[in-house]
Amino acid sequence: MNINKQQGASVLEFTIVIPILLIFIVLVSEVGILFYTLNTLTKTTQDAARYMSEAKVEFVTRKPIAESLIKYGNVSNTAPPLLPDGNIKVIPVITDEGTHVKVVVSYQHDLIMGTALGALTSLSTGGSLSFGNTFNLTASSIMRFAQ
Repeated sequence: MNINKQQGASVLEFTIVIPILLIFIVLVSEVGILFYTLNTLTKTTQDAARYMSEAKVEFVTRKPIAESLIKYGNVSNTAPPLLPDGNIKVIPVITDEGTHVKVVVSYQHDLIMGTALGALTSLSTGGSLSFGNTFNLTASSIMRFAQ
């Protein structure tokens, strides 16, 4: 077989495979960033619950400081935000028994590809599966009051 004919076939194979590989690379990075964000959210939620559980009598005064722990990683708001955007909702509550504090944090994660990923899944599944350009991530932690 002639080598020149084979070169044309390899170029054609490359043009078919490269978009699939690029989409796969972007999806893997998207999932990696999503897991990193969820891990950060979970760890900061645990820190805030630990801080809120130190003193039950100071529950109301500790709430803004716990929100600062979740958003910035410290109590003084001096660091850059741990997660991009300010769309973090923090809900610290005392459980029904009054012995534990529960901190629930919701965060709206924006995808790198935006609506392109949702359009791609809608196109590939015929519209039966589609999602927007954001994911709602929720983390919660329960700690027993120290006092």
